[in-house]
Amino acid sequence: MKDLVADIRTMLNDFGVSATLTDVSAGTSSTVKGIFSNESEEVDVGDTQVEVTEPHFNCVYSDVSHAVENDTLLIGSTTYKIAGAIKKDISGYEAILILKNS
Repeated sequence: MKDLVADIRTMLNDFGVSATLTDVSAGTSSTVKGIFSNESEEVDVGDTQVEVTEPHFNCVYSDVSHAVENDTLLIGSTTYKIAGAIKKDISGYEAILILKNS
């Protein structure tokens, strides 16, 4: 399984972005690599369509396993808060962080 994590890290180094993860309660931060997505979609609310986004960040689970809701992730010049528990993907080696604008 170490090979799988190494493969994920290689992919993130080639295609990912660097982000600064801050543990708000401890005041510490670290740099993590991941894939950031902030796609939007239109949803119907009654007779009106509303555009919504759900920014998320995929990365190696062990890099963010200590993070909790409301810790922050700085991507580029935008700071996001983690909006809930960190989710593992089916392999158990990748994490999915659901974010909200801070």
